[in-house]
Amino acid sequence: MARKTSTLATLDIAAEGLAQQDGLAERLARSRATAAPVAVATAGQGGEPERARDHNAWRRGKALLQVAIPEEVHLELSILAKRRRITLSQLVKAALNQWLDSHGHALRLPE
Repeated sequence: MARKTSTLATLDIAAEGLAQQDGLAERLARSRATAAPVAVATAGQGGEPERARDHNAWRRGKALLQVAIPEEVHLELSILAKRRRITLSQLVKAALNQWLDSHGHALRLPE
């Protein structure tokens, strides 16, 4: 017998999806993006409302590369990235590009 979903359960599932790093948050965001976009009033001369900003637009046309590493290593890498004032993603891209270059591969990841 299927249970009726409650609003509280939906909120809990969404919060858990944002807390996990297994891609659930991305799947939830994609499923929400397929729903009708919310109209937002524009500032200015009373023009037409513009669609809500898509905060994940930079991910379109890209694939996610995941690597399971110990939490201590993740913390250290995060600290290194913050000291260099770059994102952890930029740090990993730079390291991967350096590895590819040192092993004679012509492939480069764009910044």
